[in-house]
Amino acid sequence: MGELSAASGREYMLLEKSFCLRIAGPPANLWAPERVFAGKPPFGALGRRGSLVEGHLLAEAPFLGQIQLPFRSRIETRGPVARLVALSLPEQPRFWAELEGEGHAVEGELVYRLTLRIHAELPEGEKWGGRALRRMAEVAFDRSVERVLQRLAEGG
Repeated sequence: MGELSAASGREYMLLEKSFCLRIAGPPANLWAPERVFAGKPPFGALGRRGSLVEGHLLAEAPFLGQIQLPFRSRIETRGPVARLVALSLPEQPRFWAELEGEGHAVEGELVYRLTLRIHAELPEGEKWGGRALRRMAEVAFDRSVERVLQRLAEGG
């Protein structure tokens, strides 16, 4: 699930999901995530320049609607394994993501083991009602991410 921490009148939610995806495709696509994932939920945009992969994920957030979660990663080659390393953003917006993991080819499929971390800055709840509302939003957001990842695993 996620965790909340408070600092300077704001609360920060961190939601982390690790998952495995199996997608049909040639081994060369391991180093071309823009071919594999562009246009498939939850990716709203995805591009690559050299080893730099940038884009944003789309997610439904309770009370906020659809939000964009920008991310930036670097592709590294380790033999037959493509590794994705999460990088920090030059400026961190209220909502952003980290995407990292690795992929390899197995019998005509690309197998990815990825970790997605979603960061959100929330207003601090002063009373128990505000905290309970945030907790409900966190649970609903977690379920939304889970559904989107399941659709991606099933092919979109």
